[in-house]
Amino acid sequence: MFKREKRVFLQLTDDEYRLVRKCLMDWRNKLTKQGKCADPVNELLAKLMA
Repeated sequence: MFKREKRVFLQLTDDEYRLVRKCLMDWRNKLTKQGKCADPVNELLAKLMA
């Protein structure tokens, strides 16, 4: 899914950051409920919160 990683440096407002984080967490929860692997989403969340 995420074979090529591009480094992108974004300047997000607090509201944008919260929205992106919420969307990723919702996506992760949906995948988990479906019994699918959410590791790529977890990696994105970890990078976002770093």
